[in-house]
Amino acid sequence: MGYLPRGIERVGGRRVVLALGGLYVVIAAAFPITLIVGDRSADDVLIISLLVGVSGLVLSYGGYRLSRTNIRPDLYHVVAGWCVRAIEVMVGVLLFISAVTSLNDPLANFLILPALASVAGLGMGYHDGRAQTRAVDAEESSQELERYETIVETVNDGIFVTDEENYFTLVNDAYTELVGYDREELVGSHVSLVVAEEENVTAMVEEVKRDLKEGTTDSKMYETALKTAFGETIDVEWTVAPLPEQEDTGPDTVGVVRDVTERNERERQLERQNERLDSFASLLAHELRNPVNIGQIYSQQLSRENSPKAVEYVTEAFDRIEDMIDVMLLVARGREAVSECSTVQLADVARQAWSEIDTSEATLEVTTTQTIDVDDTYIRHLFRNLFENAVEHGPTSSRPEADDAVEHGGTDVTVTVGDLPTGFFVADDGAGIPDDDREAIFETGYTTASGNGGMGLGLTFVQEMADVYEWECSVTESDAGGARFEFENVTKTSV
Repeated sequence: MGYLPRGIERVGGRRVVLALGGLYVVIAAAFPITLIVGDRSADDVLIISLLVGVSGLVLSYGGYRLSRTNIRPDLYHVVAGWCVRAIEVMVGVLLFISAVTSLNDPLANFLILPALASVAGLGMGYHDGRAQTRAVDAEESSQELERYETIVETVNDGIFVTDEENYFTLVNDAYTELVGYDREELVGSHVSLVVAEEENVTAMVEEVKRDLKEGTTDSKMYETALKTAFGETIDVEWTVAPLPEQEDTGPDTVGVVRDVTERNERERQLERQNERLDSFASLLAHELRNPVNIGQIYSQQLSRENSPKAVEYVTEAFDRIEDMIDVMLLVARGREAVSECSTVQLADVARQAWSEIDTSEATLEVTTTQTIDVDDTYIRHLFRNLFENAVEHGPTSSRPEADDAVEHGGTDVTVTVGDLPTGFFVADDGAGIPDDDREAIFETGYTTASGNGGMGLGLTFVQEMADVYEWECSVTESDAGGARFEFENVTKTSV
């Protein structure tokens, strides 16, 4: 690129064209002054002004319309270059003619002919600019196509394109590896080639067409079984989207496919395990209830006069086992284990649960007045687990026997049961729970009291019960620095 094209590009091709047009319009407007100082007739001056002025107007309009053409802005200098070069050529011709022979009116010639030449240059510039625009656009489109082809071939998911008749028109390497067919075998074949026999191809195609027409494919995932070239059946999930329509054909469809065979197998295995666990829990509960019921019946025949404490302990033990059976079913079966709810006073249930545990020197403060719909056994066990957790991790008493209390956990702790706007809370003034452990405490088997027989099921039950009843369970720090368990979105009843 020479100095002139670089200068025009630096200034701006559109500005140069507009400047030339404006210059010629100003010259045309000022040329009639030559009537005073020259020997031209009024007709000559008028003709010269018209020719130069019209040329200026044409250039100005061409520069104005330049931004509305399909010429790329970075090629405007090409149009301006043609205008300037046409003027240079015409001026050179006129200089040559004036050197060889004399011109009748050199000023008029040097005004009219370059102006007309610049208009001709504008036309040539438009033509050249459009041609170069098409060339650059084609090159960029080719580069963009190569870029997208690279992306398509690089991604791990299978990608395919089908026409309106559901024949493959494009597949990437990942898709050929997924189904086991070569690209040449797939392209031009119907999609039924890879769809498993148990799938209804017609119904699947109709569903996709309907979703494409309704515009619901963006958020929809399809699942299909595919038949590979090796006779294997794989599970895949895929999404589709329409491609822009072409002039000579209908709309194509692009799909992205992912193999989910292993994931589905894991889910089926987990489902089978859950079914076995459910069956085992039901069987175990059934087998345990019979001896527990027998024990409860015979415990009523024991003499309360001779051994009242022993009778109380035996009766309480059987009741506790019966509660544990219900708890086990809840943890194993979730919502299916929940029977019909009853109206429960939280304050009464909390005090009852407190009386069932060894609280030593601990204190219970009940400020709740709520009545909720819940299973009485489960809510009582929830309170009992939280109370035992608070007493176990609470501060030790200052009594002389405190050394023994350390071995069994804290004793000198105050536990509070209070109301929340949409639920209730259980808080204590013990050591609290570190931030890093607040999610782990709900995991099955997590316990800090394994030496004292802890199995890590208490807080697991708490979380499971909250999930079953769709409560929001969270752990924070109480005002006294201890643990605070909050339950929100709890269904209340009016007293």
